[in-house]
Amino acid sequence: MNNKQLNQLFSVIKTILAIFIAMIVAFMIILIVSEEPLTALNAFLLGPFSSTRRIGNLIENTIPLIYVGLGVCILWATGKRTLSGEGCYYFGGLMAATVSIKMIALHGYKSTVFSMIVVFFVCGLMALLPMIVNLKYNTDAFVVSLLFNYVIFYVGNFIFSKFLMDITSTSSGSYPLPKDSFLPVLIPGTKVNANLIVALLAIVVVWFFLYKTKWGYRIRLVGLNPSYARYIGINVFAVCILAQFIGGGISGFGGGMEMFGRNPRFSWFSLTNMGWDGIMVATLAKYKPQYIIFSAFFLGYVRTGADIMNRSSDVASEIVMIIQAIMILFIGANAFLAGTQQKLRVKYSAKER
Repeated sequence: MNNKQLNQLFSVIKTILAIFIAMIVAFMIILIVSEEPLTALNAFLLGPFSSTRRIGNLIENTIPLIYVGLGVCILWATGKRTLSGEGCYYFGGLMAATVSIKMIALHGYKSTVFSMIVVFFVCGLMALLPMIVNLKYNTDAFVVSLLFNYVIFYVGNFIFSKFLMDITSTSSGSYPLPKDSFLPVLIPGTKVNANLIVALLAIVVVWFFLYKTKWGYRIRLVGLNPSYARYIGINVFAVCILAQFIGGGISGFGGGMEMFGRNPRFSWFSLTNMGWDGIMVATLAKYKPQYIIFSAFFLGYVRTGADIMNRSSDVASEIVMIIQAIMILFIGANAFLAGTQQKLRVKYSAKER
């Protein structure tokens, strides 16, 4: 076993152990705080699969996580850690609603397709600013993108209050989205719609782009060694800009598609935190798009189970925050299993000699 295979093996083992430890800690907390721990555990573990509607909720919670996870896979592929997906997801939902409501000349799927094209390009362009500032002035890309998200939110809040707010409605939100722009439902009795198919196709497209195209190779090479990439003639600036444009566009695309699936009106009055969720999903998937479906499904499962447990027992749904924190702690800890990995590396190196 060479070093590459050993690193891949331990990467998988670390992820599995981190999930296992997090779940064990959560179970222990439930046993301590709940007066009916078995009921709570049953709701948490089996609740998401107990009915068609709950399975639908599980899938509905998984779909947006796929988009933001894929967005982070590309946003971070060049080694530039930005949080642009957070603002782009919010603004993608806002732009989709704005275009759909205001473009009354378009109807049905034409309205949806046109809205999503606008969303992708607008959000892609928005994700460029933090990266341009970073590359030009050597600022901290993460901090700049974090602060820029609040600029995006307040700009979006102005657009919403000025052009979209329905003051005649008793429910807070925008004017209703055209009903003929909604995506077709796939599972009756749920809100699972064609967005699921688009999300699965997005996984394939992102994987193909990163691993089967020259631009994807350049993006990954810049992430591995920017100095070498620059030495062999790759335009690092252009590659970083491209990665941010595509990653921001995908994140915004996820927010836009959410409008045409589960939301009759735009009613996001704060940032959604989906950018942080995208980092969680991408971290669990080791930033590989082909594994995003599994990490997104797991996080969607945990959140759906926690919500069901909250409604059917005396345990709060915030237990999911503990699970997430422990998983990230162990996955991100370089020292976790480092000693064992080094011993095996020495052992296999000695055998090869």
